[in-house]
Amino acid sequence: MQMRRPTFFERYALYILCTIFFLVPFALRGARLSLEQMRNDVKDWLPSDFAETSELDWFRDHFLGEQFVLISWKGCTADDQRLDYLARLLVPPPLTEEEKQKVPIDHRLPDFIGDELGLYYPGDEHQGWAGQNEKWFLGNNATWYYLLENGELYKWNGKSTVLGALGRASERVFTGGNSVDGDYVKKVHEEYFKKPKLLQARLFKSVTTGPDVLAQLAAPGGTLVRNEDPSPKDLEEARQKALDRLTGTLFGPDGEQTCLIVTLTDAGKVDLRRTMGHGVLGRPLGQLEELAEQAGVPLEELRLGGPPVDNVSIDEEGERTLARLVSFSVIIGLGLSYMCLRSIKLTIMVFFVGGISAVTSLSLIYWTAGRFIWWLDPTTDAVIMSMPAVVYVLGLSGAIHIVNYYKDVVNESGTLRNAPELTIAHGWYPCTIAAVTTAVGLGSLATSSITPIHKFGIFSAMGVLATLFLLFTYLPAALQMWPPSAAKKKGEAKPVEPSAAGLWISRIGDKVGDYIIANNIKVAIGCLAIFLFFAFGLQYLKTSVQLLKMFDDDARIIQDYAWLEDNLGKLVPMELVVRVEPELLYYDEADPEKALNPLALASENKVDPKFQYKFLERMEMAQRVANVVEEYLGPDGAELVGPPMSALTFAPELPDAGNSTASLSERYAYSKQLEASFNEFVRSDYLRVDKKNGAELWRVSLRLGALENIDYGNFVNDLKQVTEPIMDAYQARDRILAQIDKDRDGAGYVNAKVALLGVNFESAKEAATDGKPNHHDRYGHLDATKVFSETLRDLLVNARIKVLDHDPNAHTQERLDWILNNGRGHADYVALVEPNAIYDMGAIAENANIKGTFDITAHEYTGKEIPRMYADGRPPVSLVYTGVVPVVYKAARTLLTNLIESTVWAFALIALVMMLVLKSFRAGLISMLPNVFPICIVFGFMSWTGIEVDIGTMMTASVAMGVAVDDTVHFLTWFRWGLDEGYTRAHAIKEAYNRCAMAMFQTTIIGGLGLAVFAFSTFTPTQRFGYLMVSLLAVALIGDLVFLPALLAGPLGRVFRPDHKARSKRNDEDDRAEEEPANEPSAEVDTPEVAGEEVEEPRVYPVHGRSRPA
Repeated sequence: MQMRRPTFFERYALYILCTIFFLVPFALRGARLSLEQMRNDVKDWLPSDFAETSELDWFRDHFLGEQFVLISWKGCTADDQRLDYLARLLVPPPLTEEEKQKVPIDHRLPDFIGDELGLYYPGDEHQGWAGQNEKWFLGNNATWYYLLENGELYKWNGKSTVLGALGRASERVFTGGNSVDGDYVKKVHEEYFKKPKLLQARLFKSVTTGPDVLAQLAAPGGTLVRNEDPSPKDLEEARQKALDRLTGTLFGPDGEQTCLIVTLTDAGKVDLRRTMGHGVLGRPLGQLEELAEQAGVPLEELRLGGPPVDNVSIDEEGERTLARLVSFSVIIGLGLSYMCLRSIKLTIMVFFVGGISAVTSLSLIYWTAGRFIWWLDPTTDAVIMSMPAVVYVLGLSGAIHIVNYYKDVVNESGTLRNAPELTIAHGWYPCTIAAVTTAVGLGSLATSSITPIHKFGIFSAMGVLATLFLLFTYLPAALQMWPPSAAKKKGEAKPVEPSAAGLWISRIGDKVGDYIIANNIKVAIGCLAIFLFFAFGLQYLKTSVQLLKMFDDDARIIQDYAWLEDNLGKLVPMELVVRVEPELLYYDEADPEKALNPLALASENKVDPKFQYKFLERMEMAQRVANVVEEYLGPDGAELVGPPMSALTFAPELPDAGNSTASLSERYAYSKQLEASFNEFVRSDYLRVDKKNGAELWRVSLRLGALENIDYGNFVNDLKQVTEPIMDAYQARDRILAQIDKDRDGAGYVNAKVALLGVNFESAKEAATDGKPNHHDRYGHLDATKVFSETLRDLLVNARIKVLDHDPNAHTQERLDWILNNGRGHADYVALVEPNAIYDMGAIAENANIKGTFDITAHEYTGKEIPRMYADGRPPVSLVYTGVVPVVYKAARTLLTNLIESTVWAFALIALVMMLVLKSFRAGLISMLPNVFPICIVFGFMSWTGIEVDIGTMMTASVAMGVAVDDTVHFLTWFRWGLDEGYTRAHAIKEAYNRCAMAMFQTTIIGGLGLAVFAFSTFTPTQRFGYLMVSLLAVALIGDLVFLPALLAGPLGRVFRPDHKARSKRNDEDDRAEEEPANEPSAEVDTPEVAGEEVEEPRVYPVHGRSRPA
């Protein structure tokens, strides 16, 4: 008897499985390391070449305070000793002479080795690993260091990789222990071995407390105390002035509740969970929480706020909700899989494919980012954490289709022999096309400018393609080794009886299919009408990327922010920086040896000193910006921001504008006094010198409400509406003075008379006196003319210009005539601020008394972008708008643009693939209708109902298209196969139903209900992702099992007929039958006997896109 030749999987199944199981630990390790590098910072979401991102980087390079952490608790007042104790624990004060005699003190010195290497002590778990009783530290770039008892610090040369671990395991087998090889770094004091935490890098750079700043302002010798020997009344007045300045920032409305504001070092920003984590999922508490406990502040009373707190809360909430819900999702998925597949073995196989695919997609970040994909860093974020769920569903879908193909092969061939090979022969083509088209759809997200979505697109596409490896290797090998049939030992298989649920679904599917075929035009038109209705609503789609909207109302961060804003003030930072270029800086101290700003002194573009701004005048720039923001947008106006903080907060009250001798003398003395305190203002973090060219940078810090529903786009626009007129006034001042000086042949501009026509500050003053409401909001009047004219008037007065003004709403025609024609008192120059019918500028220009005119009417902000930093066209006095708010606003606008672009790209690329697969331009386009159906329905519904698209749900559009394409490809594969075999279109649709509908139902039920668990998350991106995925999967199923068959059965379905392959003469009969009225269905629909006869024809399957007998 001739022995049969073993099949491929009979020979190699065991080897394949061994290889897969060998690679699994690499995937698990990569996924774990990827999760350890989670980081969420909205600044990192945008490319570095965006103006908003580069300006925020520039700001952070010059100032400390934007990345602040605000700390408080109930009862945190100046009398609370815990406040000062915690401040000293966070940032120890300078060493005293007595402390300098103690050891060790290296960790209190500027050049501390722990800071340089970024050392972190993870605990004693690794101590003595190499048998030398050494202690281990983790440093920058995941580098390990070890410290010996004698104080010698070494850098470990080993690698924390799987191969490295295998090598060390082999070494232990042969030598009985570990050996350590390291490079000597430095010898530290031996006491650090006993107290290793002291060798850790310092995480906190600076600390400011409310009482300290209050004392700086109002204590004897303070900024606001004028007298050298102040009376108690003087001190009380100074204290009240100081509290007025600090209320809403460092003190609460009651004047008692206060706080600490801490900034972080570079080491503190590396791992925020290490710095201020809450100990989630078994992690240790962050250092800030540890020190708070040490200071006696209970953790349940500790309140934290600020951008780093937002970022670490996103990390922790994302991890917490995933850890809590993934297990439930797996349990539900396993239960549903078993109900659908009716086999424990098949259930485990299918879930192995889905689970390992998801793990692999996450591990690809660690193994490829920064290496093969060099432009991306190997970090994860809140968005990328949704990727494993997507890949899991798509891997599950492919595995279920393969398992159903396997069941069909076994049932119809009656044997297990060659079943895995036939399954792959039947399934490789549709599965490959489905995976490729899905990967193309997901890959379209890589066109996004938002980094998390860009990474999601790349790695999810890679993960989907990686599932093919498991589908075509592991799954058939597992089916070979552990076939689900009871007759496996004899090589014969018993037909698998369908479950009751399966029979019910099949009967429902048959009825639905018959109805759709018989009423295809009605169904298609109905689906198309719904499609167009929701598609029309897409134009109203709104986006949002506000970080605090990512949390549930009961989340700790929301509770902390609510308490802090009720008891202290607003928290979301918006930064304004008044930038004065070096050519306009005037310093009383011009000695290069004593120069406060050597870069500015060395500038080659210096203008004449009479046009430069003295120190007091530059400080007034920040004052004017702060005052106008507070008037229009602060507590006295729209109440969008709290009281601004600037260098003015720490300065004495500035003198008023004036050009009298006394006023000029006072201003000159003030300017010299303030300039002498230049370095003190720098230490306050509200004045800096540009590191590149010496420009002076005056910071005005604003805070918005974190829990208020503020439209950041409208806010930034309003902010520019009220502040840009101030910058325009400075440009107008320079222009006017330069022209006067030129007309006087360089003799200066002092005592020139300038008339400002069209001002409105007099009428505004009268309106305020009459008691008219002074409340400004976005729908009120942001008076740019008033801001501009008042600023310009003061600037000209300070330049010793005699200013005349005419307000058409408050002054008479006689005053205008007097200004223009008064004998000795007439104006020399006229500047038109606001046009009015009474101002005939042509006649004024011809007036013999007038030496020149200026048109300065263009002083309202029109949306024109200011040239980028250091650009030639940037004005010498300008404002930089930065902080979290502009970045979030830019991210929101970019999100919507990217959503449209990625969807268009996905549609175009998938349509191209479908055209190539179907070998027809028209067929490819028509097949895309059910693929975009779920996107238009779900996102259109969100548009009509006002639900905003956030960064966690934007990529679900491409995911939905990918899932829909997966099922569309399988359905069309079997439909075209039926046509190839000569079936009528109706019969081919029924055949596709029989082959695919069950797998589609199973994929939707298992994947959809498994992901539905995430809809119960307290983390909003995960929650929205959960219910959106369920909705998209359900609508995609309707699109593929209702809309697509209706299109195929109707007139449009003719484009799918491959006439050159038709094998039956029934084509003409089919065409004639399709022309019959819908109320006279064909026999193949209504006559079971006929349908049964057709089904009895020999089975053939699509293999390599062709037909082959089973």
